[in-house]
Amino acid sequence: MGFRRSDEFARSEKSFASVSTAVHLPRRDQALSQRSIAMGALALSMFLLALLGVAGPARALVGGEGFEPGQVVVKLNPTIGSSIEKVNADYGLITLDKLPGGDGIYLLEVPAGSDTQGVVRRLVDDPRLLYAEPNFVAEAPEDHAGDGRHNAYGISDTSGYSEDYAASALGLPCAATASLGQGTTVAVVDTGAQLDHPDLEENFEGVARYDFVEDDRNPTEREVGLDADGDGLEDELLGHGTHVAGIVDRMAPAAEIMPLRVLNSEGRGNIFTIAKAIVHAESNGADVINLSLGSSRRSATLQGVIKDTVENGVIVAAAAGNSNSNLPHYPAAGNGAAASADGLVAVTAVDRYGKKSGYSNYGAWVDIAAPGNGIRSTFPVGMYANWSGTSMATPFVSGQAALIHAVYGSLGPAGAEAKMRHSAQSLTLQNPTYVGMLGAGHADACASLY
Repeated sequence: MGFRRSDEFARSEKSFASVSTAVHLPRRDQALSQRSIAMGALALSMFLLALLGVAGPARALVGGEGFEPGQVVVKLNPTIGSSIEKVNADYGLITLDKLPGGDGIYLLEVPAGSDTQGVVRRLVDDPRLLYAEPNFVAEAPEDHAGDGRHNAYGISDTSGYSEDYAASALGLPCAATASLGQGTTVAVVDTGAQLDHPDLEENFEGVARYDFVEDDRNPTEREVGLDADGDGLEDELLGHGTHVAGIVDRMAPAAEIMPLRVLNSEGRGNIFTIAKAIVHAESNGADVINLSLGSSRRSATLQGVIKDTVENGVIVAAAAGNSNSNLPHYPAAGNGAAASADGLVAVTAVDRYGKKSGYSNYGAWVDIAAPGNGIRSTFPVGMYANWSGTSMATPFVSGQAALIHAVYGSLGPAGAEAKMRHSAQSLTLQNPTYVGMLGAGHADACASLY
């Protein structure tokens, strides 16, 4: 079966609402507005985008270089038999939180005025601890992402998904004859979601959704006027989680979707909060976890939690990042080794012709590729958006994993990923300079089910 290409996005059995808007995440040539555009000119740029029908590439939430000030994450060494209270007393630390479960992972606060990295260096040498690390930030860096939603609005029409190429490229019409994802649950660990979006509210019913930012059971995306980076643009990633959830729904319309909010409306979060969400998802029946986020910093906490989650039967799909780099992007890159069918799927993005998207990361650690350019999906409030990025490619693969789980539930995460890899369509002809760096090829949902 050759690589599919089509300008038509075939509909599945599930219909979608008809109002549209659009959004974005990494910066590409097509991004029409730049950071230098004043807020007063924003309305004009949005109008022009609507006329041209173009959206900038989406930021796959790419990793920040920083960490939460004054916070460290540690894991007790069970062979020593010490307590966190004794560790805290020796270093003047305070326990802020504990990761659910019996793994002995704690979020600690360092003494006021202390050097966080200096405290970490001291803790690393303590035999009572298996590891210590700063509470690294995971976010969408704007140097790779453009101006978020501010340069991606457009597409105010009623065409729904009819002009999207992705369904045909993924073999979705064929796959829908085998499965719609019945009986599966996909956790979307992101910025939350519009819980009453007409195309998603049914998928959200009965799941253990949670907001780990506000610590409540209402992970709703909402405008709060947040400008965390001081660039004059507020709530730059509002709608990201809703858009990602809509792509999962497009692939597996009968699957339940568990929205878990770990990133604020500026797209910023941290590894401890993300780890809590992953543990929550696994404990509450998720079969697949989607991570359209990441960091350039490798975290022992995230790596360990994901490893345990996969071993407990949950497949995890993570965005490869939008830096046009072959440097590992975490947690997608796992331990940085060459890709294999281990149940953690690193997803990069390609365009409608199967060529690597200009922004997408690549490397031997990537597992598979999926459409990532100009993807139409759900967006607040009851609308649609075009967005681009590995953030958009990843939920296509999460949805494919849900379909495979619905049909071949006994395979487990590694077996499901092996089906994806073995059924993928070669991208060598389209990408002669990236041979071996775009994973097994282009995801093919149909071939993975038949």
